[in-house]
Amino acid sequence: MKPLVKKSVMLLALIGMITGCNVVNSASSDSSSFNSVSSKPSSSSNTSTSSVCEHDFVYSSDENDAPTIIQSKGAKYVCSKCGQEKYENASYDLNEYTFADQSFMFDDKDHYLTIKGMIPYGCTVEYENNVRKEKGSQEAIARVYDEKHQLIDQKKANINIIDNTGMPNIRIDTDNKPVESKETYVAMTLSTDNCLDAYKLTDVPGEIRCRGNGTMTYDKKPYRIKFSSKTNMLGLNHGAKAKSWVLLAEYADQSMVRNSTAFYLGNSLFNYSNNYSSDYMPVQVYLNGKYNGVYVLAEQQQANSKRIQINEAAKNYTGTDVGYLIELDSRASEEDYYFSVGKGNDWSMFPGGGGWGGGEQPDKLDGVSLYKKEYAVKTDVYSQDQVNYIKNYLTNVYYALYKAVHGDGLFVLDENNNLVASPYTSQYETLNSIIDLESVFKMYLLHEYMKDVDVGFGSFYMFVDFSSTSKYKRLTFGAPWDFDWSSGNVNTSECYGSSGEYCSKNQGNFNPWFFMFYRTDFFKSMFKKYYSVFQNSQILEGATAQANYFASAFKSDYAKNYEKWNNLGQITPKYTPDVARNFKTHQDAVDYLTKWLSDRKKSLDQIFK
Repeated sequence: MKPLVKKSVMLLALIGMITGCNVVNSASSDSSSFNSVSSKPSSSSNTSTSSVCEHDFVYSSDENDAPTIIQSKGAKYVCSKCGQEKYENASYDLNEYTFADQSFMFDDKDHYLTIKGMIPYGCTVEYENNVRKEKGSQEAIARVYDEKHQLIDQKKANINIIDNTGMPNIRIDTDNKPVESKETYVAMTLSTDNCLDAYKLTDVPGEIRCRGNGTMTYDKKPYRIKFSSKTNMLGLNHGAKAKSWVLLAEYADQSMVRNSTAFYLGNSLFNYSNNYSSDYMPVQVYLNGKYNGVYVLAEQQQANSKRIQINEAAKNYTGTDVGYLIELDSRASEEDYYFSVGKGNDWSMFPGGGGWGGGEQPDKLDGVSLYKKEYAVKTDVYSQDQVNYIKNYLTNVYYALYKAVHGDGLFVLDENNNLVASPYTSQYETLNSIIDLESVFKMYLLHEYMKDVDVGFGSFYMFVDFSSTSKYKRLTFGAPWDFDWSSGNVNTSECYGSSGEYCSKNQGNFNPWFFMFYRTDFFKSMFKKYYSVFQNSQILEGATAQANYFASAFKSDYAKNYEKWNNLGQITPKYTPDVARNFKTHQDAVDYLTKWLSDRKKSLDQIFK
């Protein structure tokens, strides 16, 4: 696990003095929705290896022994004679959750203010005054307890119920020029209203174009917005400014909340642990004065100091010591810079295709062919050397994983990113030295829950940064994206049902990274711990509560969208399942999603218990 930096705050120090626990401070940011949380205590990390040594324990301040979300630790002591370790005064990683103010629009239903994020393994949360139905505001308290029910953290936040004025409006004016191409931008101005005064924009200049691949084939187009200067939209991502934003049309998803649900899960998993998942908000869009329907406003997946925090190459800089954002993308050849990793071409996905089709034989694992995949470079690069550098790096990381699982030995990368024998004796230590395994577990968990049909096809991101101020010195997975074809909104047998494992199987567009990771000697046991934290932090319950809140509070907005597009209860190419024909109202589509997610949880609870 990556080292965690301890911060000292007077309140937390005081709590530590009262409870006898060392406390790692929690970062603050966002909010959530639910009621009582617990997680299983972890086994002790103390092990006895000798009954002969008369131990002489000496305090060790190795910061690599900071607690993680699945492992509590305290002050470390090491025997100067035999090297045995012990820990005293348990401490917990309190950096991966937050408890912050949140507002709900009045819909005559109870709303819950809860912690958002990951509660440490072995801890519980109790709430006071966190439920409200009527308009107004109240202060809620969240208390976190360790496995001995000693208080280790306490936070306060306000839950607000406000007048229901519907979704914010985004008004785009292109001087009546059509927006039809995903290659060519059209000049525009953008305004926002029906929102807090602080978030109102008036005639902000920029450009707009269409975006997406399959979604571009629908009548209701998704859009990419690029402002002339960095601008925040509707307070997203704590007011962070950026030029690029995205409007997701959600035409293929009749619940219109699948991406928002995945973003909620992604925020909870990533946004408090030096990683990133897009912020989001449902909005109504008007184009040249005409109503265009409900969209989800989201952030562009990009290198940015407030988004994916890698150091992108300065204009015309050709050195390789920069950050790289990479997308596993079967359409990568349509990008300016791309490369492939692996061997053998999989022609089976194309009409008349029938296997690897000659050339290099694909790598195989457990009898399954791991065909090569294409990757697009999504950050600015200015030389072929930079492309060759990241290709060589990712290829060798990939084969370090493959060789470890295939039984060909343990390898790491040297200073030139070439494979060399690992100095470590275990798969875990070897792979964790070159890949952020915590990010792998979390990304796997999200995709395993959602059963995203595109998991091995596209919109799957990873990043690494070779600059001197890098936050990502290892390959890191994150920035989850594109979940409209997931969670039962798919007619393929692998994705439609809510039961069974998904990412570990040889199915459809399977992800070779996940397929290999699952077969390491450590993955299953450690993943169960991450799943336990996810399960007991009630993250899924918060996500389904959000889906139901959107459907209830914005009922008339969704109805207006379907009056415009008339696609409710229709089969939308290419994956929509037949069950969609039964949807008479927007709430029907949301109910189907939340029922699927609930059933999915029951299945995974049994698989990973």
